[in-house]
Amino acid sequence: MSVTANDIIKKLEQTAPKELCCEWDNVGIMSGDGSKSVSTVLVALDCTENVIDEAIAKGADMIITHHPFIFKSIKNLDYSNPLSRRIAKVIKNDLLVYSAHTNLDIADYGTNYTLAKLLELENTKGLVPMGEGAYMGRIGELREEMTFSELIAFVKDKLCAEYITVNGDMPRSIKKVALCTGAGADYDFLLCAKNMGADAYITGDVGYHDAQNAENMDICLIDATHYLTEVIVVRTLCDLLSSAFEDVSFISSEVRGQTLNIV
Repeated sequence: MSVTANDIIKKLEQTAPKELCCEWDNVGIMSGDGSKSVSTVLVALDCTENVIDEAIAKGADMIITHHPFIFKSIKNLDYSNPLSRRIAKVIKNDLLVYSAHTNLDIADYGTNYTLAKLLELENTKGLVPMGEGAYMGRIGELREEMTFSELIAFVKDKLCAEYITVNGDMPRSIKKVALCTGAGADYDFLLCAKNMGADAYITGDVGYHDAQNAENMDICLIDATHYLTEVIVVRTLCDLLSSAFEDVSFISSEVRGQTLNIV
């Protein structure tokens, strides 16, 4: 019996239930028929034009993304609009697009779980309560205490990052680390990290005032970029789903996200 998109979605939602997502979010099937047979799935952070082209070139039947393919309400499919053109392309090529966003941030085997595991944090627990035992972000302890400068080098190495943005005292000793993938520098998130004893906080999309807040709270701050803190979940999802569906090929996208480069 062939595997359908709904079969894959059922397994994915056992890990990241849709009910975990924030109320402002949009998760689930973005386009396509869940009953279609699937033999090849491309997993990516975003459903960009390049990712769609990659899926077509690799013969994929389905695309799974973290960031929602369709986020806000659409009033028309005017092809002068880039999103409308992308929607038309996935429909023309019979691609099912499924997105798991904040529910995957919160879930076990999601983005924050993956980053905490990659950084080898121990004694981890949830960071920001999201209701009914769910948490956004993680906090844990490094295997060995290190200086902030050593932590910076460690994070760059683990994320294969050429550049990251930091703020804090380089000689400071770091043991307890909090993190939130994507854009997690919200004041309330930083305050949770402070109250739980974090020496350092790792996230992305840090703004000017976010950095000031961290400094005022005496927390060393690392902005490892939205992209690098979240793209790591692509491999986690491929491994998770591959173990459940031996007859389906799950491919990690090779398309790099659009990030700012220091030149």
